[in-house]
Amino acid sequence: MSDTSKPASFSFLKLAGPGLVVAATGIGSGDVVSATVGGARYGFVLLWAIVAGAFFKFVLSEGIARWQLATGKTALEGWAEYLPGWVKWFFATYLVIWTVFVSAALTNATGVGIANLTGGAIAQSWGAVAHSLIGFGFVWLGGYGSFEKMMKLLVGVMAFSILVCAALTLSDPMPAVQGLLIPTIPTGSGTYVLSLIGGVGGSITMLSYNYWMREEKMRGAGFLGYVRGDIAVAYIFTALFGISIMLIASDALYAPGAALRNNEAVPRMAAALGQLLGTFGRVAFLAGFWAAVFASLLGVWQSVPYLYADFYGILKKMSPADRLEVVKVTSTPYRLALAFITLVPLPFAFTGQPIAIIVLYTIVGSLFVPFLAATLLYLNNRVKWTEAVPHNAWYTNLLLVGILLLFAIVGSQEVIGALR
Repeated sequence: MSDTSKPASFSFLKLAGPGLVVAATGIGSGDVVSATVGGARYGFVLLWAIVAGAFFKFVLSEGIARWQLATGKTALEGWAEYLPGWVKWFFATYLVIWTVFVSAALTNATGVGIANLTGGAIAQSWGAVAHSLIGFGFVWLGGYGSFEKMMKLLVGVMAFSILVCAALTLSDPMPAVQGLLIPTIPTGSGTYVLSLIGGVGGSITMLSYNYWMREEKMRGAGFLGYVRGDIAVAYIFTALFGISIMLIASDALYAPGAALRNNEAVPRMAAALGQLLGTFGRVAFLAGFWAAVFASLLGVWQSVPYLYADFYGILKKMSPADRLEVVKVTSTPYRLALAFITLVPLPFAFTGQPIAIIVLYTIVGSLFVPFLAATLLYLNNRVKWTEAVPHNAWYTNLLLVGILLLFAIVGSQEVIGALR
């Protein structure tokens, strides 16, 4: 895959592409909690919403990747070059705010994960601090190759633990098939359905694919087929993981009108699986949850500093060659950003409100998607490309408009709910 002069073909024997890393980064505590609450409240009927959310994120990620293959530029470089100047400052401000919330949410989530997995032997707050520092050390010393291998290992833990539990607890597959194929919105669940669709598969972390493509030396139109297959694998896995969580919750916790709260989701699910499957079920679910949130933390710690370094190169008006140098894991801007992401969440580990922080992160993250959809409508239609990569098809534009409107509604509802 390092020979960029030859077209690349996708193969299921090469699932080691950055798509699998995107999946592991995008799946976090919010996905687990929302799918658990949805399964407990509504049973199987909202499985289709997880599939819809994963498909929408595929459309956005494919647009980001196609832009880079066509121009050689990251999305951030495209915004700076082709959109009004205020856009890059809006994103920079949003990125700093998002970083605070996402790093706080992920450290708290890993703290919750390790506390549950060890039965409280490791306190949630100190577990959060430890995971943040471990993530820092691993990214600083390991480089992209070691990072990718660790992410694949964590994906393996997630897949084995959660998918196996789903298979063992599923007693009647027909209601699940109906929930997947027949979109249904139960009375009073409209807001939750929109939130569920919006929360699947990450937000700003979708931009990470640009930089991981560079690490894998994917350039030019020859990689279009491979990239599309790679991203498809990412969101198929994302959908399967979310569906598995909802299936488990539907079988283990479903009761019509159940008012399962977010902070009860993980321990209640583990306890229910302990009753259904014994110690294996309880430990497997807790291990899968921990692997999901730690993979998400590692992915953010490794990828978000690219954005800061890229923005630094743009502000300094560096040449494209110099920007390629500054957006490396060994550059000073990258490592300063890594230190910022590591240290800023530590005070939040001792607030005693880990779930509230995770919910706030979900709200902040939901505001990014409509912005991304709007910019892709412009960049992937109006900018002249240097590579033989197709611009947006008419149906892609229709999907992006739908995503823009849907996620604008989701974001506004999340903000209004938080303010109330």
